[in-house]
Amino acid sequence: MSLATLVQNGVAVANTITTALQATVTHKPWASNDKYNKPTYGTSVSRTAIVERNQKWVRTMQGDEKLSLAKLIFPYPVAVDERDMFTLPDSTEMPILHIKGTVDPTTNAEYAVEVFLG
Repeated sequence: MSLATLVQNGVAVANTITTALQATVTHKPWASNDKYNKPTYGTSVSRTAIVERNQKWVRTMQGDEKLSLAKLIFPYPVAVDERDMFTLPDSTEMPILHIKGTVDPTTNAEYAVEVFLG
């Protein structure tokens, strides 16, 4: 059994045992920018994630430091783009500041994904 398979199995177990801790969030995937350079989004998708409200300074993908107000932990592979938007269970909508995850070399997707919102 490879190390990648062990990590995949471990993340699957983590997803199963944290089910009771996961809340439903709405993921709006970025589609494009309109002619006024305003973002447009595709069809919203409901996802489950561990939602952690915590203030933490993070470095954005552009290299700026910003205050993150929440972190989403997806204990399963999920495709997230830095231009996407998330709506938390309390209806707060936040943009993505930073995405973190270790890539599985057998699938080219992250084993699990952390998304910092602000």
